[in-house]
Amino acid sequence: MSSITREVSLHEKVAYGCGDLSSNLMWGMTSSYLMYYYTDIYGLPVGAVGWILLVARVFDAFCDPAIGYVIDRQGGQIVPRLIRSLAFPFGMAGFACFLPLPFSPHGKILWALLTYIVLGAIYSCINTPYGALGTMITRQAHDRVGLNSFRMMGCQGGQFIVSLFTIPAITWLGGGTGMLQRQHGMALYALGLAITATLLWRYVGRACITRYPPQPARHSPVEVLRVLAHNRCWWLCNALVFLQFAGLAALYGFALYYARIILGGSEEMGGILLTIATIMGFAGAVICPRVVRCLGVIGSATVCVVIQAMAYLLLVSAGNALSFFFAGFAILTLAQGVTSPLYYVLLAHGIDMGRMTSPVNTAGMAYSINTLVTKMSMGVTGFILASFLAHGHYAADVHIVLPNLKHWVMAGFVWLPLGAVALQLVFLALWPRGAATSTPERQVLRSGV
Repeated sequence: MSSITREVSLHEKVAYGCGDLSSNLMWGMTSSYLMYYYTDIYGLPVGAVGWILLVARVFDAFCDPAIGYVIDRQGGQIVPRLIRSLAFPFGMAGFACFLPLPFSPHGKILWALLTYIVLGAIYSCINTPYGALGTMITRQAHDRVGLNSFRMMGCQGGQFIVSLFTIPAITWLGGGTGMLQRQHGMALYALGLAITATLLWRYVGRACITRYPPQPARHSPVEVLRVLAHNRCWWLCNALVFLQFAGLAALYGFALYYARIILGGSEEMGGILLTIATIMGFAGAVICPRVVRCLGVIGSATVCVVIQAMAYLLLVSAGNALSFFFAGFAILTLAQGVTSPLYYVLLAHGIDMGRMTSPVNTAGMAYSINTLVTKMSMGVTGFILASFLAHGHYAADVHIVLPNLKHWVMAGFVWLPLGAVALQLVFLALWPRGAATSTPERQVLRSGV
């Protein structure tokens, strides 16, 4: 330890951000384009798509806590090794998820379900140690804000690549706009993303330093869960993350449908919306540390959530005025970009609070369940969105948009996430005052950083 500097360098922060960059090259594809790929490219029924998105998340309910328990039992030193060893399986699972094998209709559904389950399981086993890695790199609050800001920059960078290049790439690589051509283009594009994601994860596992690795714990799962059950901050973080990802899943999952059905545009306009979202989200992650210095963690989160609510109302009132719509959309996604790193800072603090009040090491399990919460949020939201499309009688090859479909798309893109935003304000108000982030060594509990 004496030869390892306690200061977190810029290089290490960039390396840590590459983890979310890698994740969102593949996992970001599922949040933005998987539903579209299933319905419009692979030709799956809308009703089946909803169940695929939900059932895969139910399976993950067993994977996330299992890998978290392994981390706690083996200790923090296993984390970099896990990341390095799972880099290749993660990339290949992501590629398989977008590989349109020519099965029968029922065979396609089973293939889609199987590959999405495998991708989710491997994602659990690599992203859970990645999340826990942040608490092992540093215990300083300002460094954690920096790490998670770079993490969100990586997230938005990956989402930017996916948003900007996916639609043009699958057309160019496939050589046309026909269904078979787009299937071929999607497979080649996914392969390129998979190779890149694999290399990035290997870089994370080698460049990030575990300065504070927890020692192996021999506590039973029941004992760990009992300690977590009494951690109020951890519970609140999970609720906030669930609601935050519900809003993000609705935005990214329904952007293509909203552009085509509500705005009367094309798939390319949907790609523009996703590109704007990632640019503004990246900008939000960049300015997040400055905002925190002015308002504190809880204050920053509360202000940004209020801005999100106002932006959603602006989207509704904009009507057909695209300039007002894009202004509201840019404001919305900028506020989301500032908010996202803050919830991970609060999660790290919740884990630190548990460490200070109990000798039981809960870091692996706490992060694994939080990862499960994010995927359950995306799965439940995806199921709801697919149900909305089914109720609106959506069909990929129908060009006449029924008024009923417009109502359901509006409900999925605006009203559902607006409700999630309102609930976030409730849980932020319940956060214990004087318990935001700090260095656990000094036990300084304050709402600023």
